[in-house]
Amino acid sequence: MNKKLALLSTIVFFGALWGVLEATLGYVLHLIPVPFLAGSIMFPLATLVLLYAYKHTQSRKALLAVGVIAASIKALNFFMPMNHWGIINPMISIVLESLMVVALANFLVSRNLKKQALGFLTASVAWRGAYLVWFAVQFAATGFLAEQIGSFGNVLTFAVFQGLFSGALAFALYKGFELLETRSALSLRIHPLGATFMLTLATVLTVIL
Repeated sequence: MNKKLALLSTIVFFGALWGVLEATLGYVLHLIPVPFLAGSIMFPLATLVLLYAYKHTQSRKALLAVGVIAASIKALNFFMPMNHWGIINPMISIVLESLMVVALANFLVSRNLKKQALGFLTASVAWRGAYLVWFAVQFAATGFLAEQIGSFGNVLTFAVFQGLFSGALAFALYKGFELLETRSALSLRIHPLGATFMLTLATVLTVIL
């Protein structure tokens, strides 16, 4: 397999994997009446996907492409009879999460434990802060006031408290997978057919769920 095909297969595989997680676990979590639950759990999973994509590609541009693919899969919901903001906002969050992981990739994979932990916490709080800016833009354009920016307390809770919790969870999840990977000596090999299957699965699940 040539390098370009291998890179493309890796990007598609991890982007589609993220899409599968959004369509399945993300869908279920949003049904649970706990406002912060979905975002707090999905960010750690998204970060795990992105960092394993980074391990395979060693390319920050590839990580951004992974996020774009995941967001594009989410865009399939535009063909469904539903509120478009309920599609656009998750797409924006996916892109913002990708951007923060790209920006802090060196911290997130650092061998310095304190530096690594700081990277996870910063990425989690930062993408939420950027998301609040998006909500402010949305309010200015449409008059819709998202709950997250409804008060200073809501802003603080969403960006800082929930951000730190989610970042700590992301760090713990990543270190757990690192330990599991080390002990099991497993290695993931991505084939174009596997990437195509994952993309097909993500597409089908997004449409039917």
